[in-house]
Amino acid sequence: MEGNTELVFFIAPYIGHITQAVELAKLMIHCDDRISITFLLVKLPAIDFEVNSFIDSLPLTSTKRLHFLHLPPVKPKPEWSAVSRGAFMTHLISHHKPNVRNFVTQRFVTDASTSPRLGGFVVDTQCTSSIVDLADEFGAPTYAFFTSGAAFLGLTLLFQTLQDEVLKEDITSNYLKKSELSAPCIAKPVPTSVLPVTLMDTQTWNTRFLHYARGYKKAKGIIVNTFNDLESFAMSSLSDQGSTCYGSKPNVYPVGPIINKIMQYGSEDITKWLDKQPPTSVVFLCFGSMGSTQGEQVHEIADGLERSGSRFLWVLRRPPAPGVTVDFPADYTNYEDVLPKGFLDRTKETGKVVGWVPQLAVLSHRAVGGFVSHCGWNSILESLWCGVPIGTWPLYAEQKLNAFQLVHDLGLSVEITPIINNPKLEDKANDKVVRAEQIEKGIKNLMSDGEVRKKVAEMKEACHKALKNGGSAKVSLGNLIQDVIKG
Repeated sequence: MEGNTELVFFIAPYIGHITQAVELAKLMIHCDDRISITFLLVKLPAIDFEVNSFIDSLPLTSTKRLHFLHLPPVKPKPEWSAVSRGAFMTHLISHHKPNVRNFVTQRFVTDASTSPRLGGFVVDTQCTSSIVDLADEFGAPTYAFFTSGAAFLGLTLLFQTLQDEVLKEDITSNYLKKSELSAPCIAKPVPTSVLPVTLMDTQTWNTRFLHYARGYKKAKGIIVNTFNDLESFAMSSLSDQGSTCYGSKPNVYPVGPIINKIMQYGSEDITKWLDKQPPTSVVFLCFGSMGSTQGEQVHEIADGLERSGSRFLWVLRRPPAPGVTVDFPADYTNYEDVLPKGFLDRTKETGKVVGWVPQLAVLSHRAVGGFVSHCGWNSILESLWCGVPIGTWPLYAEQKLNAFQLVHDLGLSVEITPIINNPKLEDKANDKVVRAEQIEKGIKNLMSDGEVRKKVAEMKEACHKALKNGGSAKVSLGNLIQDVIKG
């Protein structure tokens, strides 16, 4: 019987999470015709046109075994926006829990005689604490979908184990007073300055991410968007069932690289411009869906680009309004209002400034020879998939940790901004602005480092091999599906 085991996907409405999860769903139903999938879609309030537009389009792509269903809207409460975008999203997800319960009850209990078997839930980071217990109500397993790398997963599980099972005290104020941390999931000691706020900030860890980590431990399996050749050290530690450093943990399935092949509709104007550029001559600057630049930093980037002499494609986005916690970057209405006077005229033959691009399509273009990136996990995988070296410019979340690994562990990237903080420098506001001289030097290194380019080319081959028949990711995906089918 086709599609006789159904999975319910419930993913927080971040564009990077949703696109990854949709690609994972397509891989699963393509791999085994006994699987069907229903996505329960959550829309944001009118604060992110890009993600809402994408979510609105998904039901139109439903197929026989892949369905997309909008959940009833939830009206946000004013206090949800008091802390951060992440806290807002946690409240939003939590308040959808009754809607998820209602759907599952109707689908698999009330209509049980005509419905497939409920094979379980697939949820991402911010949904684990809300959904694992709900899944237990229906006697169904939960599979946690971790949209970052295995090293960050390992650190998160390690911190939860230390706090709950070993030290039994707050690790952010006690365990992490050291200048560096040794962990089984990372090859070299990690400076604590590169660890994300989710692990280092007491309130963020104790009120949110500790609960997410506990949800991972309760899950039947953890699906990770990575592959063995990229994170062999981390995957070895996570796959060691005899290891006690993480406590008892579910199986970990590395099924990546899952690449965002949707939303690759693009600007014909950008493609035509790239077509005119020499091979590997263009440096591409893009800081992700949540990254933005303003004021003095925009001028320093522009100056650095001019001084580097490189051809460039620069994605420049306007930051949220000051004092607005839950807002998202948007396009500038007029670049001349924010760029240095005459910059667009001086660089019209060698550069292009845009507001949004289909990132994978750009990275795939023969003209692109380097990628200045915030080091979000999706962007890293897309760049390696296309064989484009990265210049690291981490901004938030686990991006400094990702950049540290890329530069210091793997040799796959060059630094644009310093990854490891220098404690001798005074912490002044101006120190947070990356200067033109540093940007110029970083771009020149990025575009000329032959050793990094060679390693990236080798990793590109490993990316594609992982997803082929017999590849590590394809085998891991098959193991995951067998686990779902067996129930």
